[in-house]
Amino acid sequence: MMSLIVMSSVVGLLLDAQSAAAAQPGAFEIAAEEPLPDSAAAEIVVETYGAGPSAQDRIPLPVRVIIRASDGTHPDGSGHGTYADGRFFADGAFAVRVSPGKTKVQLSSGPNYVPLDFSVEAAPGKRLRVRVVLHRWFTPEASGWYGGDNHVHAQHDATAVVKTGLAYAALQARANGLSYITESGSHVAYDDIDALSTDAFLLRYAPELHAGCYAGHVNTPGISGPIPRERLERLRKQPLPVQAIKKAVHELGGIVIHTHPLAPPHQLHWMGATELLSDAVLGQCADLLDIDSPKTELLWFAVLNLGNKVACSSYTDSALGRSHTLSPGDRRVYCHADTFSYRAFVDALRCGRTFATNGGPIFPFFTIAGRGGSDTIVAEPGTRYESRAETHSLYPLRSAHLIRNGNVVHAFDVKGRKGAAVLTHSFEERSRSWYALRLEDEQGHWAITSPVYFEPAAPPPVPPAHALLLEIGNCTRMSQLRRDFFAHLIVTVSPGSVLRSVVLQKDGEPIKTFTPDMDAESPSGKVAVTELHGEYEPGWFWHPSAEASVHFQADWPVRESGWYHVQATVTSGATLASDAVYFDAQSPNSSEISIAHLVGASTRFALWGYGEEMPIANVTMPFEGDHWWYPKHVFWRIHAVFDGEEHALVSGDETWAAGHFRGQTP
Repeated sequence: MMSLIVMSSVVGLLLDAQSAAAAQPGAFEIAAEEPLPDSAAAEIVVETYGAGPSAQDRIPLPVRVIIRASDGTHPDGSGHGTYADGRFFADGAFAVRVSPGKTKVQLSSGPNYVPLDFSVEAAPGKRLRVRVVLHRWFTPEASGWYGGDNHVHAQHDATAVVKTGLAYAALQARANGLSYITESGSHVAYDDIDALSTDAFLLRYAPELHAGCYAGHVNTPGISGPIPRERLERLRKQPLPVQAIKKAVHELGGIVIHTHPLAPPHQLHWMGATELLSDAVLGQCADLLDIDSPKTELLWFAVLNLGNKVACSSYTDSALGRSHTLSPGDRRVYCHADTFSYRAFVDALRCGRTFATNGGPIFPFFTIAGRGGSDTIVAEPGTRYESRAETHSLYPLRSAHLIRNGNVVHAFDVKGRKGAAVLTHSFEERSRSWYALRLEDEQGHWAITSPVYFEPAAPPPVPPAHALLLEIGNCTRMSQLRRDFFAHLIVTVSPGSVLRSVVLQKDGEPIKTFTPDMDAESPSGKVAVTELHGEYEPGWFWHPSAEASVHFQADWPVRESGWYHVQATVTSGATLASDAVYFDAQSPNSSEISIAHLVGASTRFALWGYGEEMPIANVTMPFEGDHWWYPKHVFWRIHAVFDGEEHALVSGDETWAAGHFRGQTP
């Protein structure tokens, strides 16, 4: 158990030259007003410069821009087109034609610079020349912290609404204050990618890999070359493909980041990090996990509580040709590197010297007893440890929380404070545990650090854990809708246990019992559940073998209404059971319903999800029309318990979906 708090404090508001004094707003000046040949038009030409706290010379500054003309339109000054919110990006200068009248200009250049909003009067027949200086209030790079985004698609689709490519992706990243991005796969040529790096910015390519259905997507920064297609297909035919891909990526010098872990939250099948639950039980997780929201934080906390050491990252999954997309760095990871090089960044990510943010001007530098992210401290009874966080925020803070094993154990008194501060907290620790710091400001910007771990001098065995997953839906492996429904089962138990049976039950009665004497079944040769392409069929797989299985996955047809759940027995005699989901065979609509559990000694994470799509009667064969699975009516709920403390999140109409779930979670 953790001791009582001995001491905690906020050491002043250490408002230094890099934070408070420098956090002055930018400035603009009208440099000239010139006649235009077109007397009815108005034009604004803007030059943008950056200045640091002690800088004497102005430097041209790449910027993110939103212009709102007097008629409410968002003119484009990039030549690439604007995004849905009106933003475009410029490298030190831009020009826009606008309707005469009051014109609003919003400029920013990432979290290191104070953004600037101003208005000018655009006169017909005039060109207005404006010079702008944005002030740099903080420089994390000076302390070796570099911001990056490892999940950017310069042009994800074959066609693009916004005219984009690697060069415009690089400009967006620089204008959002990033030190690097990893482009993760696009319809572009990579021949000249090296030419787009600068002395202060690096652009590299490493592919995003779809490991498999019910497995998820991973990013691979640092990989020295592609995994040959034939080998990648063999890796995807493993029952736990992320583990197989991780081994191959490590051989090629890269790391593996499980990305968009709950995307979409209600669905286990497609993009989300579903395999992470099994990997957490087996102690074989990806190197890092992308954090993007409170729900993914809860999943991450549960994974950490099972004894895994997984650093935090964040990402955007930008598809820069689309009008509705994030820009590189709108969420990001910071890594602490000794040198400015991509290899140093990858090594820092590998070591877990990271914190994740949603791109805002908020920075936590967190240590315990001088040890940083992903370090392990030997917990000695009677020893007092001090956590120290040097925080920097442009805007007033809302909260600063010290988190232990998923629960807030101390809230610092920071509300309304901004600039630089040092937060300290003194405590005793004697158990296996982890600590992280989470900051949030009044504008909703957040940051969370990778954990510092504690282990006793004689660590006890990791307690048993298990994962149980069930999803019932009517789609193929590639998410094309069909009329037939299948149940997809995944059961994983920790090493030392062995599965003796797995049962799919309806209304409390077994409809299919799987035992190890039943060899793996796959009529078409495809791995049940996880293999990517083709139709689903009855099949199952034991891993690593039927006699010593710690992991099981199966597909089984479902045709009758009822309450379905998964039950498993292990060699100890223990019975494991999931919550139940109600499948309505009479419903006219396509549907997908899921339940997932990740359970350890003092941790329980549960996810309920339900979505409906187009009428089943409209699903025709051969496959034609809009049969892709994009649910229109969605509900999800997450319920987590860490050391007896409950956490719950919900989205969607709970009254509509409540009749589809029952079990241990409220």
